[in-house]
Amino acid sequence: MNEGLEARMRHPLMGGLDVLVAALLLVGVWGLLPARWWPVDVGATLLAMGLAVAGLGLLTGQRWARSVARAVAAGALAVGLALVTALAITAGNLAGLYGPVGLGGAAILAAVALLLVPYLVVFPAVQLWLLAPRSARDEAEPPDVERP
Repeated sequence: MNEGLEARMRHPLMGGLDVLVAALLLVGVWGLLPARWWPVDVGATLLAMGLAVAGLGLLTGQRWARSVARAVAAGALAVGLALVTALAITAGNLAGLYGPVGLGGAAILAAVALLLVPYLVVFPAVQLWLLAPRSARDEAEPPDVERP
């Protein structure tokens, strides 16, 4: 019985994606950013460590993994939405204030925002939906849907 429960609690795909996003975040911040700024370094490292812990917990089927993964996904979604919004507002200001010169900077900021959307907005939102408590998902489904 315990073996079936552990197999049901494991989420290898979601856990692997959490670990992959954590690695991408660390490489992006510590390897690709040209300058160090402690709020970005600390925030990104904490988020990456949270994703790594949640991912390893989901991979190994730990009892606490779903709650930790939901909490980390909610944090990543909040950070992602704030960051993409800030980049979009800044790109709009650059393009509006500096005309043709600002369009180059706005294009770069828009590209960065678009690159962040899958990892810091879409993936955490899907993860929150998939890891929702079973009863909450049952209420959201129409009653005529048959499940195996």
